[in-house]
Amino acid sequence: MTQTPPATVWRDYDQAGLDQQYNSRGTVPDVAVYVADYAARTRAAKQAATCIEDVAYGPGTDEMLDIYPSARADAPVLVFLHGGDWRSLSKNDSGFAAPAFRAAGMTLVVPDFTLVPHTTVPQMGAQLSRALQWVHHHIGSYHGDPNRIVIAGHSSGANLVSQLLCFDWAGPLLTTGASIKGAAMLSGLAELEPVRLSFRNQMLKLDAAMAAQASLMHRTPTVHCPLLVGVGAQETAEYRRQAHAIANCWRSHGRAAVHLEIADRHHFDCVLDWGDPHSRLFAATMAMMGTAPTSGPRP
Repeated sequence: MTQTPPATVWRDYDQAGLDQQYNSRGTVPDVAVYVADYAARTRAAKQAATCIEDVAYGPGTDEMLDIYPSARADAPVLVFLHGGDWRSLSKNDSGFAAPAFRAAGMTLVVPDFTLVPHTTVPQMGAQLSRALQWVHHHIGSYHGDPNRIVIAGHSSGANLVSQLLCFDWAGPLLTTGASIKGAAMLSGLAELEPVRLSFRNQMLKLDAAMAAQASLMHRTPTVHCPLLVGVGAQETAEYRRQAHAIANCWRSHGRAAVHLEIADRHHFDCVLDWGDPHSRLFAATMAMMGTAPTSGPRP
């Protein structure tokens, strides 16, 4: 008897195939090794330079941020949104790139935010819009230029970047949206329907409307800025496909986009390249901001 092939769930993937594509943790032997490394590097960054910790940007217990101010006033500001599948990690794991960015004359801001299951993915994006408003209105007190803000994120943090690029900045918040001069999405997703259809939704609890709301592919951007889209060459085919799609989508809206596939990097180590001033990712980020890196990238 001929066996019926498994039903396709998304594109050409059956359920098992889709789950494998969106299981970024399954691409490395032990994720905990990288998470511990993020935290250790962040502790070292705080010891090496000034870090103003636990600054409140709102009334919630999760609405705190760390600021690594530039040594010079009116510096460009990079706001980094950590990954962790929308449900783990914090600013205490996410300041590892501060030495490289400060050496390049930038102020780094790393916010905390409420995580699943205590919020939803779209609500997370709305919360971070408030963090960004705080940065725009107050970062001048921390050697930052409120009119030169770049938002960058890794993994689920990259999706949060995409949500901020589509946020309704109209009315009194218009100046905050206009202050975003660049954005970077690394190993991120701008189409959450396959995530909703995968095993990951057991934790995320996305419905179709929420997935669409948090997907750049289904939104019209409200921010006009260049976008850097990076992905590790060792990531799954779907992550690499989405990176291409994000760049093409951004270009279709008349915005500049750069797509960067990072050789010899997987989902969990590519983000460390932001802490390496010799890396292609760091150089591309500086170029997007109109800032020359302190030294050139490795060939």
